[in-house]
Amino acid sequence: MDEQKINKILTYMGFAARANKIAFGKDMLKEYLSDKRISKKVLVVAKDAGERVKKDLRIRCDINKVPYIEIADKKTLAKAVGKTNLSAVGILDENLAEAIIKVVQAE
Repeated sequence: MDEQKINKILTYMGFAARANKIAFGKDMLKEYLSDKRISKKVLVVAKDAGERVKKDLRIRCDINKVPYIEIADKKTLAKAVGKTNLSAVGILDENLAEAIIKVVQAE
């Protein structure tokens, strides 16, 4: 994925964070991925996240049919949403989740 698309995704993630529409942390992400009330979901994972974390999240995404996107590193991901040291972020806002999916599909 090129730098421009990554920056666009990180910007959308920033919007979601400012609107307090992000899920992070093991328990919150589990709940988010299995929540049937949210129809449009996307999970953004850092490339340098641990292999066990990535595998677990990828399996959960497959089970719940949630798009799984791997970009940037933990530091960049965390900075985009105003946190420190994040491995994965779920986007709770359906419009922003859809916008991120469109950016990825435009490859």
